[in-house]
Amino acid sequence: MTPDKGHTTMDELEEVLSNFGMADDPNWVAVVLFVRNLLPRLSVYTDQKKAEIQHDILAELARCDFSRDHLEAVVAMLDMHIMQTIGALELEEALTQEKRSATELVNEMNMIIGSMQGHGERQNRKLNAFKEDTVGVIQSGGTRSHIVAKVRGMFQELIVEFREEARELQERTQALEHTANFDPLLTELHNRRALDAHVQASVLALRKGQGGPLSLMMIDVDHFKRVNDTFGHQAGDDVLHALARIITAHAIQYQGFAARYGGEELVVAVRNMPLDTAVLKAEALRMDVENYDFRTRTEGRLSEIPLQFTVSIGVAECRPDWDAARLISAADTAMYEAKAHGRNRVNAYRKP
Repeated sequence: MTPDKGHTTMDELEEVLSNFGMADDPNWVAVVLFVRNLLPRLSVYTDQKKAEIQHDILAELARCDFSRDHLEAVVAMLDMHIMQTIGALELEEALTQEKRSATELVNEMNMIIGSMQGHGERQNRKLNAFKEDTVGVIQSGGTRSHIVAKVRGMFQELIVEFREEARELQERTQALEHTANFDPLLTELHNRRALDAHVQASVLALRKGQGGPLSLMMIDVDHFKRVNDTFGHQAGDDVLHALARIITAHAIQYQGFAARYGGEELVVAVRNMPLDTAVLKAEALRMDVENYDFRTRTEGRLSEIPLQFTVSIGVAECRPDWDAARLISAADTAMYEAKAHGRNRVNAYRKP
């Protein structure tokens, strides 16, 4: 509602007052004069607020109820608008000049501390101690700038300490996650539990149409028992460590999930890779293992003669009606067929 339209309406209302014999009532005339002449000149109100006040008062006057009770209601409405504006201005000024009381400061700190509590007994003790120290500083009677600087410094120290504790907790959490998900001997590889979860999730995603083909390589060391019997179990462990490093280096290149399936059997699960591509990747892996210059250790000394070891690899691609266990079984079957045909080779599962 614009001021011009408001003035025209006020002229009409003055006529209404005259018709009802209220033109000589100074109270109602004062209301009309305030809304008509004074309100548009007040700089404390925005144009939107002026229009809102005019609308509210005009709506009351349009009821043509000029009783004493209604007059008090209209005056109370004007009083509310005025007090709202004064309160807003005073609050803005107080915030600008940072005139918050010590009690408000304490309440602020209590709110902050309350939001941070509940994350551990040790932190709660520190927060409570910080709260007591903060209240003491605020109530010490120092200047505003001194109190703010002191509290800010104390709070920054607390945050730094909590941040350090959070970092330590994150490191411990990551260590626990690694322990839970990675093989205790071949620490580069995920363990069987993590493998099962990953393959199951990958199969489920495939069924939902998320992502491309899912392939899996089953890798087994050829004649591993002979290595253990001839060179000892330490040599066997070293062979597995070397193989784990080679597999990890290859898997990283195509975002493969490398894991220990059990014993000397290792696995690489690869999303978005069809069977033929997975066979080529497996062949590259097999060749790197065959050409690896591995040497056993005896009392800390490396053997002068290299120990050559090889792997047999079975590869399978998940089919629409397969679950995780069926995919692993197919790759395992293909791997044993590779061994049956002479070892040190890659074999794909292509049965109907």
